Amino acid sequence: MTPAESIYFSVIALALLIIILLIAFIFRKRKKCVLAIIILLIISYISYIVYYPTLKIKTHAERYIQLEAYLNQTHPNQQFSVTPEHFEPGYTVGQFSVHAMETPQIGVNLRVDKHGKVTQVSTWTKEEYPTQENLWKVIEFNLFEEYTLDKNIPLITKKDFWFNGDGLTVFALEVDDSPTIAVFTYSTAGYSLQHFVEGKAGEMISIETENFVFAYMDEKYTGEAATITTKSGEQYELNPDNQKMKLTVIHIAK
Repeated sequence: MTPAESIYFSVIALALLIIILLIAFIFRKRKKCVLAIIILLIISYISYIVYYPTLKIKTHAERYIQLEAYLNQTHPNQQFSVTPEHFEPGYTVGQFSVHAMETPQIGVNLRVDKHGKVTQVSTWTKEEYPTQENLWKVIEFNLFEEYTLDKNIPLITKKDFWFNGDGLTVFALEVDDSPTIAVFTYSTAGYSLQHFVEGKAGEMISIETENFVFAYMDEKYTGEAATITTKSGEQYELNPDNQKMKLTVIHIAK
């Protein structure tokens, strides 16, 4: 029994005690009647406690069916994993973990109330603390708006990767075919996304941060040699034949 359920049954017991005292006072001259009512109330209370686990199982099963009907109605062309189908200790009656079959690494917790209304109470991911090379994967979960079952997760592909000994970590990515540069700081104590630059397909994008300039040309880039001008006025020329689909790293002398 959970602490909330203990409080729930304690409140019922207190209410019964008050009712018993009132009945005993009102019908104090009819002791047999009072005794019979008290025994009936106590038996009912004990029976409810004994039946309560079964009630939770039945209620959860009914709400599971309601949730499946809701998902079939709102997302007819998708398949979902919904757990737990059967109530188990440690879970909340009517609350389910749901994820689309194609995205098992991210999902939502949905609650079905006594009226059959479905609401999202939270999101979840199975991501663990990322390695430095896999740091880019946290973008799809943390950069964009809160995830819902209606949300399309962008397709993010790592194209190139660079890091230095100070924890500066940079990725050349494609986000739904858009060239992107993501700059992180990283250590065993934590990580943080510092910059996120997204361009259009066929563009060359760049960013200057700390003592570096980072540039990226995707495979659709059709321009000739591109020139990067730093904040200090220095210019660097990038040759697409050599640098397309690669993260270009230029160290700037200060």
